[in-house]
Amino acid sequence: MTRALSLVPHFVDAVNALEAAVWASSLPRRTHELVRMRVAEINGCVLCMTWRNDWADEASLTAVSQHAASDLFSDAEKAALEYAERFATDSKEIDGDLLARLGAHFSPAEVVDLTLVVGKYLAMGRFMQVLDLDQACNITFDAEGKLVTNER
Repeated sequence: MTRALSLVPHFVDAVNALEAAVWASSLPRRTHELVRMRVAEINGCVLCMTWRNDWADEASLTAVSQHAASDLFSDAEKAALEYAERFATDSKEIDGDLLARLGAHFSPAEVVDLTLVVGKYLAMGRFMQVLDLDQACNITFDAEGKLVTNER
């Protein structure tokens, strides 16, 4: 991604600022990580699906695509995941019912925050996927749990 952005240096500061703003999101960290993973799945972004932090457990991350039928997620998380799915696949299907369910769990500012977080992950994930940047690095961990990257 750094190499791609070096071709358009006038975007570097904007992309970095957006990344910092999303990282500073006021959403609950677990919710943030769950929607990030769901968007990564929808985008098919290998790098994004491989990357982990400690904001959500592995079982929950693995189950985000089945969130509606899972008891691993709160009602708020289910609403946020459904919102992320619709935003990423057919935003015209975001209706008053879904917005009301979101509003039962999130303040208007948090809904805007969620929308911008999902939008960033959707946009940058597709940027990486379309330009084949998500396949450029295979992230794994060694026997001691240290990060290992293998450039291809």
